[in-house]
Amino acid sequence: MRFFKPVFAAVFVGVILFLVSNIIPLKNQLDQIQKSPTSAIADLPLPLLRKTEQPPSINSASLMNAESNIANQLPQNQTNPTFTPTATLVAFTPTPTSSSFEEFEPRPPADIVTCAEIWSVPEIPLNLPLVLEYPRSVEELYTEYNYYYLAAMLIQNKVVDASQCPYNGLQSATTANQCGVEVARPVIIEWQNQYDSKIFETGVNYGVPARLLKKIFAIESQFWPAIYIDILESGFGQLNDTGADALLLYSPYFYAQFCPLILHPRTCEQGYLGIPESGRALLRGALVRQVNATCADCPQGVNRQRALSSIPIFAEVVKANCSQINQIVRNTTSKKSGEVASYVDLWKFTMANYNAGPGCTARAIESAWKEEGELTWNIVSSYFTSKECQSAPFYVSDIFKD
Repeated sequence: MRFFKPVFAAVFVGVILFLVSNIIPLKNQLDQIQKSPTSAIADLPLPLLRKTEQPPSINSASLMNAESNIANQLPQNQTNPTFTPTATLVAFTPTPTSSSFEEFEPRPPADIVTCAEIWSVPEIPLNLPLVLEYPRSVEELYTEYNYYYLAAMLIQNKVVDASQCPYNGLQSATTANQCGVEVARPVIIEWQNQYDSKIFETGVNYGVPARLLKKIFAIESQFWPAIYIDILESGFGQLNDTGADALLLYSPYFYAQFCPLILHPRTCEQGYLGIPESGRALLRGALVRQVNATCADCPQGVNRQRALSSIPIFAEVVKANCSQINQIVRNTTSKKSGEVASYVDLWKFTMANYNAGPGCTARAIESAWKEEGELTWNIVSSYFTSKECQSAPFYVSDIFKD
């Protein structure tokens, strides 16, 4: 017995040493594996918040709850919004030396699908508002408007010297005074037309009226492709979280190009609705930042190449809004959009959706259909009654004003 006691003691100590040297490092490895996705996500800037508050009952998932004949048209892996993914989210952060994210510009689709086709419009009328007519040449996009915000940005970024004007040509940080606008006028005219060729080309490649695209840019940002006041909206068309959500949801072609720049390709294969909300938030935030062409070190304060590359993205955003309107109308009426609303009015619904978001638009369309049994803009526009929705009719009026 005296002999065996030291042996047992030695064996016991050996077992303990084995556990310490193997189990504890293994636990640390497991802990590291479990934490690694979260750490990778945290490396990216936080996604931007929604500026337009939407009712909780109306979101990208609820809009996808369509009848079976509608659901089969939706992108694969995006027809079941209640599906809870079990795969681990794997984030991918582009390295600072990688130009894939900075220089991203979506490839135009091989087969162009217009909004008229999305809505199943039987025939496009001949007499259209000018903003919906496709220009025959780049020259038809030329404009000469005074933009007070653009003038202020040109002065602030030392593109224009207005030192001879009162208060250096500024009425406020975001508005030029009359003298500042007059001094900046030649540059204002040149600036608002310098992107016309890209807008025209994008209109042709994506099937979006180029005049409409330019009008959106004029109203949203006055062609200053940066952040207005806060970081909730950015770029030529002031993209926000809601608009990014619509694009990633309704354009699987765009999603397939953009997602692998931010998340691991294996994660992207699950589809936009198939990945966890944390991953979707990363994509939305990255997309909003992508269209922001602010550049402190660039000439004139703008990254011109990034600004140009953002124009096709906004064309895709417009088409995503067309698809979202199509979904709302079909969910509400159980009919094709082109059967219950005119081509021009569907565009007005789309612009209202672009401005106020799907919560406001869905409530207005549902209320109009329930109370009136018709979907004309004159009827639907009267149902944008809540505070967060009241801007939509005015926005649409500005878009369609000659």
